[in-house]
Amino acid sequence: MPRWWPGVTRMEDVQDDRFTQVFVTKKGRPVRVDFHLVSSEPPWRRTWEQEILGTPFERVLHASVTEVVLEPAADGTRITIAQRQKLRGYSRTGGLLLRRATAKRLDEALEGLAQICG
Repeated sequence: MPRWWPGVTRMEDVQDDRFTQVFVTKKGRPVRVDFHLVSSEPPWRRTWEQEILGTPFERVLHASVTEVVLEPAADGTRITIAQRQKLRGYSRTGGLLLRRATAKRLDEALEGLAQICG
């Protein structure tokens, strides 16, 4: 994921059913984000969810689920990345901004995959 997911500098504690992404803030501070695997149908579909309870993200997010789907296509493989996020409390007023930022991040992830897959 550091090669293609926007902002991820490294992965930690990678296991079959969980992993941690490490991001670096603009001030240079590392931020760890933990995820667990929700479902997997190798090699076509993988879904993971951010672990939010007990983290600073709990103030803003109620849930964040990401799914990557690969489908055969005439010209290769179609990749779809979807992210469903549910905001908590007052943060719900920023839904439009979150959707725009999420769409941009997912587009960057697709571009990153295209670059490493040639």
